[in-house]
Amino acid sequence: MRVDRCPVCKRRTTRSSESNRRYWALLHVLAEEVKPAGVAYSADQWHTYCKSRFLGCDDMTLPNGKTLTIPKSTANLDTGAFNDYMTEVEAWANERGVYLEDRENAA
Repeated sequence: MRVDRCPVCKRRTTRSSESNRRYWALLHVLAEEVKPAGVAYSADQWHTYCKSRFLGCDDMTLPNGKTLTIPKSTANLDTGAFNDYMTEVEAWANERGVYLEDRENAA
C-alpha cells in the first residue's frame, strides 16, 4: 500500500531532490544521445515531450477562442506517481539505447 500523505501532518509526500536530479540527468542524456531525424532537442524540450506522452495534456481555451494543449505537470505528482512516471520514461529511453545507470557508474 502506498502512503501518499504524511501520517502526522497529512501533507502530500513529494519526490526527493535526488529523484528530481536523476530525472533531469536522464533528460540531459536524452538531449545528448537521441536526435530524431538528426535534430537535437534540449532537456527542457524532452521534459515537455515526456510529460505530454506519459502524463497526457489538458486543453485550455483562451479568451480569444484559441485552444492550447498543455502537458500535465510533474510537480503535481506524489512520490509513487512520480516513481511510476520515471519508470515509464526510463523504459522509453532504454528502448532508444539510453541507460542512465551506465553514466552514473562511470562518474
